Amino acid sequence: MVRSEREAPARTTGGAASLGGVGSPWPWTVLAWAALLVVIVASFRPAVPAIWGDTPPFVESAFRTLEAGRPTVAGGRDPGYPALLAATFAFGGDLATVVRLQQTAWTILMLALALTVQTATRNAGGLVPIILVAAYPGLLLFRNVVTSELLFAVFLNLAMIGLLVATCVGKTARCFAVAASILCAALAACLRSQGILVPIVVVLVGASLARPDTSRRLIVIALSVAAALGLLAVGSRFGASNSDQASVVFVPKTLFCNHLNIVLASDAARREIASAAGDRADATMARLAADFAAEPGRWPALGFFGDACLFDTALDRDVAGDTENADGAASAYRRIFLAAVRDRPLAYAGKVVRQIAYGATVAWPAYGLAPAIPVSTDDVPHVSDIMTRHGRAARPIDLQGGPVRIGLLADLPVISAYLFRALSIAFVIAVTYWTVTAVWRWRPGFSTRGGIVIVMWAASIGTAAAAHTLDVWRYLIPEVPMVGLMLSLFAVELVEIIAWLRRA
Repeated sequence: MVRSEREAPARTTGGAASLGGVGSPWPWTVLAWAALLVVIVASFRPAVPAIWGDTPPFVESAFRTLEAGRPTVAGGRDPGYPALLAATFAFGGDLATVVRLQQTAWTILMLALALTVQTATRNAGGLVPIILVAAYPGLLLFRNVVTSELLFAVFLNLAMIGLLVATCVGKTARCFAVAASILCAALAACLRSQGILVPIVVVLVGASLARPDTSRRLIVIALSVAAALGLLAVGSRFGASNSDQASVVFVPKTLFCNHLNIVLASDAARREIASAAGDRADATMARLAADFAAEPGRWPALGFFGDACLFDTALDRDVAGDTENADGAASAYRRIFLAAVRDRPLAYAGKVVRQIAYGATVAWPAYGLAPAIPVSTDDVPHVSDIMTRHGRAARPIDLQGGPVRIGLLADLPVISAYLFRALSIAFVIAVTYWTVTAVWRWRPGFSTRGGIVIVMWAASIGTAAAAHTLDVWRYLIPEVPMVGLMLSLFAVELVEIIAWLRRA
C-alpha cells in the first residue's frame, strides 16, 4: 500500500497539472504571458553604453583581435567578447550597437525560458519565477554595460534550455536540441572561462538523453562535438594569444591569490616561494602577509580579500626571480599553487564546498539594486583614448559618462533584497526535494528535468568556486535564470502533489 501511494503521483502527466487541476486554463496562460511581455517592454532602456573597469581591457583586446586577425587578449580577459566587439567594429558598428545586441539577446533568453517552462510544465503558474528573472536588476544592468556577463548568461542558459527541450521532443528533434546545446555551451566557455566545465557536462548529459541509435543521429551529435572543440581551440582562452603581462599571469596568479590562506599554511608552498624569490624571500613573505591581512571582511565566504594580492604587481617581480618576466612569474605562481594543493588537499576541497554552498544560499544575489547603473567615469576617457589610438574616435553617444536607470525592482531595493533572499531559500528547498525524489526514483519527469538544471548550475559555478570566489556576486548573476527555471519546475511539482493529495 505504501508503495502504491508513493508511485501514484508519478502517474500524472509529469507537469500538466494546473492551478486547479490538469492543464492551465487559457485565461491564466494569457495573463501570465501578458505580464511577462509587460515586464520585458517596461524594462527597456536607451542603447547607451555603460563603462566599467573591465571595459578598457575588452575594448583593447577587440582592436588587437581586429588588427591581428585572430583572438588576442589584453588585461587577462577572455577572447569571446572581444571577438564580438571586433566583428561589430569591422562591420561599422560602435559600442551602442553592442548594447543593442545585448538587449536583443536578453529578450531572446527571456522568451526562450518562458517557452521552455510552458512546454515542460504546461502550467501558467510556472511562468511566475521567469517573470521575476526578467525583472531581476542584476541581469538588467548588464544589458548596457560593455562587458561579457550578459552574453555569457545568454549562451549558458540556452545550453541548459536545449537539454530541457530534448526531454520534451522525439528522438530526431532531441538530437538536434542536444547539438544546439553543445554549441551554445562552447560559445559560453569562449565568452568566459568560468564556463569551461559546461561543454563537458552538456556532452555527457546530452549523450545520455539523445542516445543516437541511427547513423544519421550519431553524425549530428558527432558534428556538434567537433564544432564545439573547434570553437574552444580557436576562441577560448586556450587558443587566444596573450598580448600583455597581465594576460600571461592572470590565471595562475588568480589561483595563487584566491588560495593565499592555503599557500601560507603550506610548508611546501612556502619552500617554493623561498626558492623562487631568492634573496627577496623575506620581503615577499612580508608582502603576502600584508595582502592577506588587507580588508579581512571584504569577502566573508573566502575569508580574505584576494584582490589585494592580485593587483600587487611587485609580487610578479619577486616570484619570477631575477628575470622579471611574465612567463617566469606565471610558472612560479602555478608551481606554488599546485604545491599548496598537494600539501593541503582537504583545505582546498573544503574551500570549494563552502563556495558552492554559499552560492546556493545566495542563488539570487542582491546585486544591482541601486536605481541606476554605476558607471566608472575614470575609465570613460581611457576607453576614448583606446578608440582614438586605434583610429576610431568615439562619438558622444558611444561612451556614457552618467548613470543609466535600471528601473523595475531596482527602485525597491529593500523589498527586492528580502524577495531574493526568500527565492534563494526556495531554491535550497527545491534542491533538497529533488534529492529526495531522485533517491526514491519518484516523479521521474521532475527528477530528470530538475537534475539537468542542478547539474548545469553546479558546473557553471564550479570553476568559479575552485578558482575565484563567489563572494564576487557577478559570478552568480548568469546562473539566476537557471535558478528561476528550477523554481518554476518545483512550483508546478508542488501544485501537482497538492492536487493529487486532494484527490486521494
